[in-house]
Amino acid sequence: MFRRTIPLVAAVLAFAALTPIAGSAQRESVPALALSLGDSIKPTAALKAAYHVRLTSTWPQEAIGGCHNGGLETIEGTLARAADGRYMGTFTRRTKLLFCGAHGSREGTTASACELELTGQGTVAVTGALGGREAGVDGQDVLLVWTPVAGHAAAVRGACATGFKAAVKQMYLTTPHAAEFALPSAGTGPRTERLENYAWTVELE
Repeated sequence: MFRRTIPLVAAVLAFAALTPIAGSAQRESVPALALSLGDSIKPTAALKAAYHVRLTSTWPQEAIGGCHNGGLETIEGTLARAADGRYMGTFTRRTKLLFCGAHGSREGTTASACELELTGQGTVAVTGALGGREAGVDGQDVLLVWTPVAGHAAAVRGACATGFKAAVKQMYLTTPHAAEFALPSAGTGPRTERLENYAWTVELE
């Protein structure tokens, strides 16, 4: 069964709790996404050769005074079936990530709160592995995994420590993410679904 992955905004919040306020940027502390796509299983439904996919984040939004946690991310592109049965594509990713809070501690004392804003735009390599058919849906499950490719851009602003901002940027530009949903069978119309176990809404055509 496919595993859930940590939404980007939650990953940054978790990362903030693990990062010391002092010192140079460190390697990402959030556990890396452990997924083995392998070969897709054979389709159990008559799927289309290609789908237009748009994922829009449904991250929690939280205001603390004039400071905010949350933001918005979209990932959009065409998912096409390859010879091995998997679906592949190169999607456009646009991100505005907002962070407000403390990041790490020194000698058991919580660091002072700070504010951070990350904006990013670029392309991600996407692979979709087919899974079992989802009950009650005329289609088949797919696990979509996307990974930033070279040239993906990001800028980080805010009053947080330089090392923390650099580490968040590095995490954003290197960490794979995933979502699972059902590809509708050929002949069905466009569909929009808010994913129950992931912080995304998916639009499929």
